[in-house]
This record gives sequence, structure tokens and C-alpha cells, in this order.
Amino acid sequence: MLIRFIPWMFLLLITFSSCTDQQKTKQKIKIDSLSVSDTSFFIRDSLQQLPQIKYRLIKSKSYKSLISEFDTTGANIILALNRVDKNRVRNLDSLVVPDTIINDLNLYSPFPQHIGLLEKVKKILIVSQTIQAFAAYEFGTLVKWGPTSTGKKSTPTMNGLFATNWKSKKTISTDNSDWILKWYFNLDNFNGVSLHEYDLPGFPASHACVRLLENDADWVYHWADQWVVTADGEKIIVYGTPVIIYGKYDYKARKPWRLLPTEPGKAMINKIELESEIQKHILTIITRQEDREKILAVNIDTSQTEKEFNERSFK
Repeated sequence: MLIRFIPWMFLLLITFSSCTDQQKTKQKIKIDSLSVSDTSFFIRDSLQQLPQIKYRLIKSKSYKSLISEFDTTGANIILALNRVDKNRVRNLDSLVVPDTIINDLNLYSPFPQHIGLLEKVKKILIVSQTIQAFAAYEFGTLVKWGPTSTGKKSTPTMNGLFATNWKSKKTISTDNSDWILKWYFNLDNFNGVSLHEYDLPGFPASHACVRLLENDADWVYHWADQWVVTADGEKIIVYGTPVIIYGKYDYKARKPWRLLPTEPGKAMINKIELESEIQKHILTIITRQEDREKILAVNIDTSQTEKEFNERSFK
């Protein structure tokens, strides 16, 4: 009898130990929450249930101070939310900050997490000039988003369907030789519109290009596909990753992301408007994707043509 009783005693001990550990865990979470009650922020690598994230305004501070207060994860989320880079964040008068820091920037995305219209599209980039942000989707699922700075009033960025053409890790601007454009991906070979790393001051400031944070530009550089052209560069054989640029930035209105604390809906992408924009180009996107797959399947040697275009500098 004693032998039969021992396993039950062992099970009870395990259960008691588990309950005690759970109590300790709950207590630890409560203590952690209280320890940062002044800022109402807590950092988690993962959560079983996503809390409703709310926002507030704080006085602007340096990137170093943001890291000290919100950790590197929180600091980078705040940069993205305010459409600014770490060297210019101090120039703003105030910053929008979330009440919850989670190590997943996509949870703070102004773009939809999924778009049914894009479920057959392998890769696509979408740039909203209205909210100054970009999003990358794979088969309709959001895989990345980030802040942008598109063209200023005098040199606006064009809207429409583009594709990632040729790329260069570092290119010198033809407008000003002092401008070094890192992680450059051309979108318009004749007008010089491109995606690349450069200053993000918190508003549209470019000369028609789409500026990105360095980490985002690096990511796009390695994620998106290049075009393939004939040896003379006169004809496109296959298109690169599709890019839709749409919307209009309202210089007279308050910046959309500044409305997160009071009217968060106005800081988010209008899904109906976005789907309407995608609908204009979806047939072209799918056709180009199918053509790319068929042509590349015959093992065309594209190394020379890609190398030639990567080494050239266009306006």
C-alpha cells in the first residue's frame, strides 16, 4: 500500500510546487508593473494576449535618453511612431509614446496585418504618403513596416505602381555630390526616384525619393528583387518587386501619428482606400509575377546585366 501511495504523494508535491511557482510569477509581474508605474511602460518579449495599446505625448529627448528610459526596443519603436531618426528626434517638441513596449514593431503598425487582395502576391511594398510609412507584405501578410520621408512640396514623390529596379549599397546623388545614399533601390530609372537611407526629420523632406531608416533600407535592399534587363538596357525582361505609392500628405493638418493619443483611428491606414488602390494594379502585378517566374525558370544568365546596372549612376 505504501508503494502505491508514494506516486500520489509525488504528484501532489509537484502540483503544490507548480501552484507556488505560478503565485511567484504573478507576484513578479505585479512587482514589475509597480516598478515602472511612473511611466506605465513594461517590456515583454511575448504575450499570450495582446493588450490594447494606448498612446500619450511626452517632452522630446535624445535617443540616448530614450534608450535609458525605454530600452533600445522601446526607443526604436518611438522613432518609428514619430517618423524620425535617432539624430533628429531631439529636434521635435514632443513625442508620441505607447503605454506598452513589446518586442515586435509590427504590433504598432498603422497598416493592416493582412490584406486578402494580396494573398497571391509573393512580395510587395506599399508606401503611404498620407501617413508617411511603408509596409512590406508576403502573400498578403504584413512582414515589416517603418517610417518614411517622401518628397517635399517643391519636389513631390509621384504616386502609382513602380518596381524595384537596380540597387547599390552606396550611391552618390546626382543632385548634390555631398549626398551619400546608402542601401539604394531604384524605382524610376529616368527620374531617379528610389528607396534609400537618409535623414528622417518627422515630415516629408526628400527630393522625390522615399527615405527610410538605415535598418529598414538595409532590410529592403536584401529582401526585394531586382529587375532583369537586356544587355543594352533598353528592355525590361522581368520586373522587380512591385511598389505601390499612394496618398497625399496634408501639410495644413496635424500629423496623423500625432493623433494616436486622442483619435487613433485617424493615424491608421484606411483599409478600404488601400484595397481600392491595390485593385487598380493587381492584374498588372499578378501578370508580371507570373512572367517573372516563367522566364527565370529557364535559367537566364542575368548576372552580367544586373552587375552593369548596379554600377551605373542614374539621376
